[in-house]
Amino acid sequence: MRRMEKWLSTYTSDNVPDASGFWEEVYYQISSHRARHIKEKRRLQTLILRVQETTAALKDAVVVLDGETSIQWWNQSARRLIGLQPEDHGKPIVNFVRSPRFVRYLEEGNFNEPLTISSAIDNDLFLHFQISKYGQGEYLVVIRDVSRVQKLEQMRKDFIGNVSHELRTPLTVVRGYLETMSDNSDSLAPVWQKAIGQMSQQTKRMTLIIEDLLTLTRLETEDTQYKECAINVHDLLASIANDARDLSRDKNHRFDVDAPDHFLLTGVPEELRSCLSNLVFNAVRYSPPDSLITLKAYSDNSGFHIGVQDQGIGIEERHIPRLTERFYRVDSSRSLDTGGTGLGLAIVKHVLSRHQAQLQITSRINHGSTFTCSFETSRFSEKPPADLEEEISDIDG
Repeated sequence: MRRMEKWLSTYTSDNVPDASGFWEEVYYQISSHRARHIKEKRRLQTLILRVQETTAALKDAVVVLDGETSIQWWNQSARRLIGLQPEDHGKPIVNFVRSPRFVRYLEEGNFNEPLTISSAIDNDLFLHFQISKYGQGEYLVVIRDVSRVQKLEQMRKDFIGNVSHELRTPLTVVRGYLETMSDNSDSLAPVWQKAIGQMSQQTKRMTLIIEDLLTLTRLETEDTQYKECAINVHDLLASIANDARDLSRDKNHRFDVDAPDHFLLTGVPEELRSCLSNLVFNAVRYSPPDSLITLKAYSDNSGFHIGVQDQGIGIEERHIPRLTERFYRVDSSRSLDTGGTGLGLAIVKHVLSRHQAQLQITSRINHGSTFTCSFETSRFSEKPPADLEEEISDIDG
């Protein structure tokens, strides 16, 4: 046993002691086990080295965090993109990515959608963060430089905004002349009267498209900070319903506003009005005459919700995921007949995104559709009903 202990402390595959009988078998089993262990260790070391070499070659940064979001490992690109150094092992990642949006993104733990923010190192650098959970609560963070894509996106926004502004002036002139010609069209041949009418209709439609494009550009570029306030939901929905009655004209749609008058929603009034108006006006356009359109507000454990329900033609399920895309049309011919621009739901999506809200769409063909705007509970509050306010006033008095 002393010989075996000495051999184990200085083990090599070449110095196995000579023995016979039982001890020969013991030495053989230990030597075989040690050899397999060394071989496996070398294989794993080679594998780890290959993984490190592979990740080092990536242009994307890869960072491994523990359950406390402290940095455990990173590749070479992480040094370039977020400035990590060898001595930063074990430090919280929020020490290096200080954006409030990233901190909130990490705390909320909802990583279904990636996050794009500007770099703290270089304002011209935009970083795309994708976080995945794995193992025993660890995090894998992949960081990509999307500065070029972000600049192209900004160029696209600027181009749309500038072109829309430039087109608005000549369209206003053309529309003015067409209106003048329409007022004096009695002396014109019928064929010209029809042509002027169609030109006026299409010019009006182009004007609406430009206005919607300008609205989208504004939503994409402006900040909502310091513009939000508490909005009475019942009053907002009632006002939109009155506007929708004017749009309904001779279709005689019926409107039901189901919202307590003490519900308050924090947001930008103009934007929320535009968002909900688009949903209600779509319901008017695509619902048969004399049908019911319901505007409902309610709260539950998942948040605060405003829904617009119609009894219209419905939407096939395959179209629903793409409805908020710009200019996407379920049926182009029908959309042209109803006067839509194809941008209304894109505006709805942007407004809700700016209010940290989501749009849910449910629909059945020939049974109508429901568009629900879901807000976080933090944006919802209730004011005391009028009679309770009077009691409180009396007590204070």
